[in-house]
Amino acid sequence: MMKKLFLIAAVLAGMMFSLPMQAAERSAAGEFFDRLPEKLVFYIPNRLLDALDMFSVNVGAGLVAQARLMCTRAIDVGAGWGTTAKLYKSHNRQYGCGIEEMWYYSLICVGEEHYSMITNSPWVDNYVEMRTGIPDPTVRTYDFFTGPRDYWAIGGSLGFLIDGDLYIHPVEWLDFALGFLLIDIKQDDLTLDSF
Repeated sequence: MMKKLFLIAAVLAGMMFSLPMQAAERSAAGEFFDRLPEKLVFYIPNRLLDALDMFSVNVGAGLVAQARLMCTRAIDVGAGWGTTAKLYKSHNRQYGCGIEEMWYYSLICVGEEHYSMITNSPWVDNYVEMRTGIPDPTVRTYDFFTGPRDYWAIGGSLGFLIDGDLYIHPVEWLDFALGFLLIDIKQDDLTLDSF
């Protein structure tokens, strides 16, 4: 009889301690199911936008000379100097035009950079980044959700008077793949709140 009472007390205690966790699980699952119709309505537009997010292409012209190869910002080889007017299809859905001023050199993780995005259209972020050594992935410029530069980008830049950048974004590739399962790790899918 005493063993049964201890067993019942243990089961009741376990149930009481698990209620807050179950409520949290229910609220996350409830939010997912509440937003499910909206996710289905925007399914195709969101997959198209995620596909466009997987790469950046920027082209420009100006007094510029640069050559860069990059496998993340920590593994970067190249040098450049100049001012250029560019058209952007860049990271975190930056579309438009602007003027960039820069000089940099880098040999893997040794280098310096002064990079300014100025006089841009509304959908291109204005910022200045000055650094020595390895870029810090925790600064605002590399913010996972809103940062104008992708710390994990792979690609390069090349130009003399006319220049271009081409980068792929591995995190965006993962976001694209998981999007087919309605998982949005970048939290950039369109919703009714977007309008």
